[in-house]
Amino acid sequence: MDRRHFLTAATGLALATVLPRIGAAQNAVIDGLNAYLNGLTRVRARFRQASPDGTEQTGTFFLLKPGKMRFEFDAPADQLIIADGTTLAVFDAKSNAGPQRYPQRQTPLSLLSMREINVTSSPFVRRIDMVENRAQITLFDPEAPENGQMVMIFDTEPVALREWILTDRTGLETHVFLETIDTEAQFETRIFNIAHNISTFQRNR
Repeated sequence: MDRRHFLTAATGLALATVLPRIGAAQNAVIDGLNAYLNGLTRVRARFRQASPDGTEQTGTFFLLKPGKMRFEFDAPADQLIIADGTTLAVFDAKSNAGPQRYPQRQTPLSLLSMREINVTSSPFVRRIDMVENRAQITLFDPEAPENGQMVMIFDTEPVALREWILTDRTGLETHVFLETIDTEAQFETRIFNIAHNISTFQRNR
């Protein structure tokens, strides 16, 4: 992953809400989004990421509510992102300084890991749009739009998260496409432990 673009988009959003009025026709879609997001308690999914420079990388995404996420990139990327409920840690094999750490609450991806979600009242959500048969949730800070935004894209029949787009302050977009989503996956909770993964990541370099 182009870590610079991920971090600019994911940690630069201050998360104020200015949600437009929602029409009655969207109520069923919104109810479906809330039910779907609240039902995602344990997930393992393959993903493909398309970076602004034209490169593509693949990996595995893990989610365990509340609060825990992991992006494990396939070789040769040699990168890892872990959220433990409080901290977002970004591991890079090119660095000898250990993972870079950020408050997890500053990334709108934290919406996925919340125990209970309501997209119409979440401080992350700026707007909800319908585009053909897909719903799009836009997240950004209206007081600092120069920081960029994130758009989460869902199929609606049935509801399923398919993609998110991170746009940095320069307008460059990183697309992450989810594939083969497993909501009954079994995995150890220590994969979300930052301290444990520091030693494991360094040992496997």
